[in-house]
Amino acid sequence: MVKHIVDIEKCVGCGKCVENCSLELWVLVDREGSKKKLAQVTEEAAIVCHTCGMCFEGCPEKAIVLIDEK
Repeated sequence: MVKHIVDIEKCVGCGKCVENCSLELWVLVDREGSKKKLAQVTEEAAIVCHTCGMCFEGCPEKAIVLIDEK
């Protein structure tokens, strides 16, 4: 099982994680009180993700961390 952590202070909502994930496990959601978006992983990602690393490698702000909880 994989845990995805998004640093909300670093995430600028660019969507690179959404573009790079071949399994479509990322979405951009509205930030409360802001026009900027925030990356969010889907609920099924913890089970479906195969830890290819494209989401965090493609993040220009280094806002994503993956933790493999095997």
